Amino acid sequence: MTSRPRIGWGIALTVIALALLGEPALATIAAELTDPDYLDDAGRIIGSPAAGPDPEHPGDRGGYAQFLTLAVMVGGLSFIAWRITRQIRRIAN
Repeated sequence: MTSRPRIGWGIALTVIALALLGEPALATIAAELTDPDYLDDAGRIIGSPAAGPDPEHPGDRGGYAQFLTLAVMVGGLSFIAWRITRQIRRIAN
């Protein structure tokens, strides 16, 4: 009867081997699907500032609706954190 650690190591090594062997195929697929307009940006981790088109509609990337959504989310999380902190202090006293 084989032990569980051996089975675990066998599964882990199989997954690693499949990941390493499958990587070249994924790179080939990614190279075929790459948009040639963005190839000049491919060598940099951080893209150029203002590299994309300007927002034309409220829902576009960088539009006011995106920033409004961020503000609402931050405000909501802040409110929740404030309520939890207030309740903890009330219970502690």
